[in-house]
Amino acid sequence: MKVLHVTHQYRPAVGGAEQYIVDLSEELARRGHQVDVFTSRSTDYLTWRNVLPAHEHLDGINVYRFRSLERKTWMWEALRRGYEGCWRTGQARYEPLVFLGSGPVAPGMFTTLLRRARNYDLVHINNLHYSHAVLTYRAARLRGLPVVITPHVHAEQRATYDVGYMWDVLRGSDQIITDTQAEKEFLMEQGLSSQQITVGGTGLKLKDICPRDPVACRRDLGLPEKGFMLLFMSRKVEYKGLDTCLKAFAALKPDWPDLYLVAAGPDTDYSRDLLARYVGTDDLIVRGQVSDEDKWKLLWSCDCLVLPSTGEAFGIVYLEAWAAGKPVIGARIRSVSSLIADGQDGFLITPGSVQELVMRLIQLMSNPALRRQTGARGRAKLEARYTIVHIADIVEGAYLRALRWVSRHATNGDR
Repeated sequence: MKVLHVTHQYRPAVGGAEQYIVDLSEELARRGHQVDVFTSRSTDYLTWRNVLPAHEHLDGINVYRFRSLERKTWMWEALRRGYEGCWRTGQARYEPLVFLGSGPVAPGMFTTLLRRARNYDLVHINNLHYSHAVLTYRAARLRGLPVVITPHVHAEQRATYDVGYMWDVLRGSDQIITDTQAEKEFLMEQGLSSQQITVGGTGLKLKDICPRDPVACRRDLGLPEKGFMLLFMSRKVEYKGLDTCLKAFAALKPDWPDLYLVAAGPDTDYSRDLLARYVGTDDLIVRGQVSDEDKWKLLWSCDCLVLPSTGEAFGIVYLEAWAAGKPVIGARIRSVSSLIADGQDGFLITPGSVQELVMRLIQLMSNPALRRQTGARGRAKLEARYTIVHIADIVEGAYLRALRWVSRHATNGDR
């Protein structure tokens, strides 16, 4: 097949949705499909700053990057007013504010797709709520190109799906690939057909993940070689749950002197303000954005990964912790509950509940066998269901269903 993937950002940009489309693109290319990528020239969705080259050939993928409007302060205000107006009034006149404020607004991507549409069998859109999705959808429809989308809907965050033009994209796509069964059920509750939706997910390249010695990893990272290491690893935005982790850590520390917390991931204004309250706290280690190499060293070093996020479509870091055989703790939201089996391969807590997190951590710190068993079950689930090879099999099937559906309806004159 000749497939066009269109995404808000692509490597070297980091993030779960970005990694999803990179790994999928490379696996499909390895299988002999022609895969091109259209994306922005940005590595930072907060600014959409144009920093990357217009074209690169990366591991069998032609990556075409387009200039987009950079996000200024007034665009954030437009985004806020747009969402507020859409949800308060239900009127479409507020939607352009959401479109403009979300970005990436890249007119060149739209016009190039119009010109080149006939070079592809279908287009696969990655991530619904950024502006590239509706531009791509409309260009594809103008050219009669089948559309597949992986929307990465956060059921608890209306901003990821609840705008009129986003619903147009979802309802009009030939196939929707959800990250979890819970996401599929949520979309069906909104009136979408089960036949339109395929449950996919995110996968890891297990062959590229080598076992590492935890003590050596800690030594390389300059971390204490002994003690219980709690790891928070994510972009430090408010909904990721860093505040809950810090409060639990502070509550536990007096009775567990060998406990320490590593908070790793890109910093934000929110996290800088939050962490300023904990300056001088013993055994709190803060790291900014880490390299891929250091990410894996942290995962092999830790005793437990905690990410009590209240806004996830999936949560690839849970898989990465399982790859290292580590137990995980997440928040009891739709998507994460669909991934983590509470009490078996990880634990779920009520969003924002410091008390529940403290109880689970005491349980894990007191029982090394439980840590090993939970991490091992997570690794087994990963190997059975969440490898990139398995995910690519699912996506190929969704592509074929989309092509058959379009062909059948074109024959019947429905399109």
